[in-house]
Amino acid sequence: MISLKTLNILLGFLFLISVAPAYLDDYKCNHDNEDFVAEELEVDEDMSSLSDGRTLANAQFSKTRFKAYYGFLDSAPGSFKAYIEELAPPVLDYLSAALRVRYPVQGQLKLGSSVGDVCGLPVPKELRAGVDADVYVILDSRSEDSSVVASSRYCHLATGTKRPLITYTNINRQMLLEARGNVLIHEKNMYLLMHEVMHTLGISRNSYDYYLDEYGKRRVGHLKTRKIAGQTHTLIDVPSVTERLRKFYDCPSIEGAIMENDGGSGTASSHLERRLFIYEVMASGGIFGRRVSEFSLAILEGSGWWVPDYTMAEPYFFGKGQGCDFVNQRCSNNRAFFDEFCSGYGRGCSPTGRGGGRCSSDSKADGCRYYDPDLDYDCENPDAEDNARLAELQVFGRGAESKCFTGTLNTRRSNDGFTTFCFKYNCVGEGYNTVLEVKVGRETITCEREGQRTVDGYYGTVDCPDPITFCSGPGLRYCPRGCMGRGKCIENRCECQDGFVGVDCGLKA
Repeated sequence: MISLKTLNILLGFLFLISVAPAYLDDYKCNHDNEDFVAEELEVDEDMSSLSDGRTLANAQFSKTRFKAYYGFLDSAPGSFKAYIEELAPPVLDYLSAALRVRYPVQGQLKLGSSVGDVCGLPVPKELRAGVDADVYVILDSRSEDSSVVASSRYCHLATGTKRPLITYTNINRQMLLEARGNVLIHEKNMYLLMHEVMHTLGISRNSYDYYLDEYGKRRVGHLKTRKIAGQTHTLIDVPSVTERLRKFYDCPSIEGAIMENDGGSGTASSHLERRLFIYEVMASGGIFGRRVSEFSLAILEGSGWWVPDYTMAEPYFFGKGQGCDFVNQRCSNNRAFFDEFCSGYGRGCSPTGRGGGRCSSDSKADGCRYYDPDLDYDCENPDAEDNARLAELQVFGRGAESKCFTGTLNTRRSNDGFTTFCFKYNCVGEGYNTVLEVKVGRETITCEREGQRTVDGYYGTVDCPDPITFCSGPGLRYCPRGCMGRGKCIENRCECQDGFVGVDCGLKA
């Protein structure tokens, strides 16, 4: 007899599949075009990092204290409030571990009687009394038939540094699905909420003018307008991100983080350009397998308010080392200029190698085509084996440590065509001596170089990727989201603190 937990997981997958087009790529967030002016709040900020001459490089700043408020979710129906109370804590724990605050609130964050409302809503009683927080995050919800998954903004800024103190995120219940035991949907929702909170912390067109330099003075000249690949973009040129991007792409002429130019107010200039940052958490839209890269953290460092711990960034490699042409050259619908992109409509491995997807594009990718991850072929989806050719040779499931490989392997002499597989693997050696071992059922094939390999007892072949590229990219093992600040990363596995479980320690035990 099927268990209730298994039934909930199955229903979650079926629900996700039924709304996949809107949920995966078409949603957007709104945080710049609302008719709202943030108020300034007199708080006692610790400015000692300026007075004693400390710098970002050698300072020992405190972890950011986040406090979430769920009271306005009381009107949400059913279990939605309970789910947000489950979703938000790991997100805020991650951000607390990843971002130290340069100018913390001394003592408590408190709203006096002269402040009549917060974000246009009644002031929570706890804010009147005072809370131990550097950032107070108000969570609310609504239900509307639109592609807007959430509206986010900061509501109160510190009078001195203009750092966000009180933020507001309103979630559309028709667009954010309760996970109901489905860890893949839960992970996707964590990235979505993280995306929204990071907007309110400084990655927003409304925040850029307030950015501070390392001396606490207002930045000037860091916003640029440039034409790139035939499109006009806003660039954020702060040393923390520009230097990293130049090294990443091996392109010394990059002038800053290239921001999205499509989507209109609320999207344009407040997201990383989707063509270049398809699976980065601060790109618009969303796909399975998103990551918080060093670049989002670097933009927040450039705000002058936050000091990132870059060990909490997740590996990112889309376009790495491809030079200036990758950034400056246009894509074509008919051919791909780089391996990161595809042509046609066939199946291949998604950018992170987490599973298969169809070659497709979207409205913000400027005509570039990429393999859009499909849950039906996701190696971390245990139900994906139902759609797999030669499922008996493959490995699926959360924590199974399999990755996507392509090929024509089959049991018949006739060619069944090109498809994707989920195989366990092992990277052996380092540098130019790297060898990739791929476990296909009971047999292990060795990939010393890119090419095709046969498997005893089967027709067709398995494609060996270049072992150096694969093992330093899609196959690189790491601790997801730095174990959310709730555990230690030991040999690329999270050892969770008591009370937390999961491959990323993102769930309560």
